Amino acid sequence: MKIIYGRTEADLAEAAKSFGWEEYETSRKTVIQRKDIDLVDIVSPNATHKDIAVEAAKAEKHILFEKPLATNFADAKKMLEAVESTGIKHMVCFNYRKVPAVSLAKKMIEEGQLKKIYNFRAVYLQDWPAGPSFPTVWQLSERPHSRAVGHPQLQG
Repeated sequence: MKIIYGRTEADLAEAAKSFGWEEYETSRKTVIQRKDIDLVDIVSPNATHKDIAVEAAKAEKHILFEKPLATNFADAKKMLEAVESTGIKHMVCFNYRKVPAVSLAKKMIEEGQLKKIYNFRAVYLQDWPAGPSFPTVWQLSERPHSRAVGHPQLQG
């Protein structure tokens, strides 16, 4: 955990100390251009992913993307073109794929225990936002469910 980047120096200093980062920086360009940085983990607001990814790819930094990759197909395509043009390693962090229920569903599909699947929807409970002092975050707001296939913003 070499360096953490953000906009507010006071918050960064606190985060660096609390979570064990060696350094903090308020300039994204400074972080991305550093020779001792090999990988950029993009955990910023979704609308900022493309610019950071393209910049990091041009600097030949490997990239770990948090979900969602992009807010629209055009941005995702630009990001893919940027990483492919440099040959860097890149991936999207799908942190739930090893959850026991997901692993069980995968096993049941592979073993033929389930018939042909036409649609799938899952709901899961988490305890990370529990407690009266936890701030309201976007993940807790009710929003319409969309699917990548057929979703107007994700069409190419």
